[in-house]
Amino acid sequence: MKAFLEKYQSLKYLIYFFIAYMIGFMILENQDFSHMIITDTWIDQYIPFNEYFVIPYVLWFVFMVLGFAYFVFIDQSGVKRTYFYLFLGMSSSLLIYALIPTGQNLRVQLYNDNIFQCLVSFIYSVDSSTNVCPSIHVYNSVMMCVSLLKSRKIKQHTWLCFLIIVLAILICMSTVMIKQHAFMDIVWALVLAIVIYSIGKWKFDY
Repeated sequence: MKAFLEKYQSLKYLIYFFIAYMIGFMILENQDFSHMIITDTWIDQYIPFNEYFVIPYVLWFVFMVLGFAYFVFIDQSGVKRTYFYLFLGMSSSLLIYALIPTGQNLRVQLYNDNIFQCLVSFIYSVDSSTNVCPSIHVYNSVMMCVSLLKSRKIKQHTWLCFLIIVLAILICMSTVMIKQHAFMDIVWALVLAIVIYSIGKWKFDY
């Protein structure tokens, strides 16, 4: 194990960050904020609930694992860029959650008529409707997509680039389609993505 971590040292930093992030996230999830900004807007009334979008929502986890694995084990030249995008964005999101508590009241009543509704119910039960803006689901999807598309090895395969883009878009859509996030959570996640991408481009030419 020690030799493995020495060979792939970037994996060690990923593990450390993930542990620290989860501790921070759980602390925030268990906070009882006296004031919370509700991110629902009139736009959300026109976005229908669709339990089938739970599939791309869950695929986010696969996307993140495969994305990080690709940079750690295959294209290590992109590790620093990916870590900069994801680590800074996720840390910034936690800071925003702490300073500006947010929540949403969009969740629908489910009857668990099919496996997709059961999956949505499970997500509702393990992930509260607080700490929602900006959406980390959206931010991570966008920035992982950007980082992957910058990889020379991936650029050589047009079909793979297309697949990555489509998956990222579907994941972003899924957050509002299963009512896990409000439309404004997506908007502010994209704003954060633009800011951090610009910093990376200016400071490190990522």
